Amino acid sequence: MNRMMSALVVVLLLPGCEIIQGLFQEDTTSEDVEAAAFLLQSGDLPGASAAYEAAAIAHPNSVDAVSGAAMMAMMRGDLATADSMLAEVEGQAGERIGEVRLRRAMIAAKLGEDFDQVWRLGVASGMPVGFLLAGEAALVNGEREEARAFFAQIDSDGAVGTTAATYIALIDDSNPLVAGLSESQALWALGKRGAAVRSVADLLPRYPTDRPDRNQRLLSWASRAATVNRPKVGRSLLKAMDGAPAGQKWRKKATRALLLCAEGKGPKCVKALDKLENTAPADGLADARVTAAYIIGPDDPATAKELAGRYRSNAAAQALYRAGKKRAAQKAAPDGPFRTFLEEGG
Repeated sequence: MNRMMSALVVVLLLPGCEIIQGLFQEDTTSEDVEAAAFLLQSGDLPGASAAYEAAAIAHPNSVDAVSGAAMMAMMRGDLATADSMLAEVEGQAGERIGEVRLRRAMIAAKLGEDFDQVWRLGVASGMPVGFLLAGEAALVNGEREEARAFFAQIDSDGAVGTTAATYIALIDDSNPLVAGLSESQALWALGKRGAAVRSVADLLPRYPTDRPDRNQRLLSWASRAATVNRPKVGRSLLKAMDGAPAGQKWRKKATRALLLCAEGKGPKCVKALDKLENTAPADGLADARVTAAYIIGPDDPATAKELAGRYRSNAAAQALYRAGKKRAAQKAAPDGPFRTFLEEGG
């Protein structure tokens, strides 16, 4: 099993993300599925994988059993197998067919090769998240009118509805530079993050200077550029700012530090973040250090440990795990599935 993929998926499955939370909730009427779900929540990924696969063989028409086995295939990075499993059970899904199609749309988005498939399956799911994915896929394909129509069909007061409304506001803007950000945002949301950052490299510096959100957008995308190792783009975006958003001077400095980590300049990155100790909010500085650790970890594990090793959170543990510092990751992880996974040799 791809251990890094497994660890990241476990983190994603933890409570807190409204958009994905609940998509893989199991129907505990099946004892086999319930047992597999228990193993997954306990952090026993090999055991959960074997249990879900056995449940899928024993109950080939069970949406829950097959969906669980497909999810484990996703964790291994075998997206094609995951989609094949779901496609086979789709005909037996009945009134739950929308769930199956939504999962297939998510897999297609993860594959990132056929956004028409994301579009089709998202719409066919009939679910708010499905329409959101369809709209984002349409934007990536350059179809803004179709994307807007999909977003307009979302009736939700939660994160999905808020995200759809944000896309509509961008698409409807009379300034083409602002409207163009909708496509960049969709690229980012669908995992095409390097392409998303490249798309704003020329666009955002020309963003209207009279817009109150200009500096905030430049700052946010500069930080994103750091996380995908595009430091030149990040620095050009920071240079285009004519000041920091209110109360966020520290964040601009923190972003410069992230860019230093993206350039492989570990000691300078650490020093820059340490200078913010008395000016940045404690939570904000913690997030910055952990993000910096995640960026530099694969190339400079020692610096990653120095940055993230002082914190106790799943994010810190994930950054340390990525850096190959498994013991430090175990100490950083709070009680829960990810910690169990690490304790069992993850």
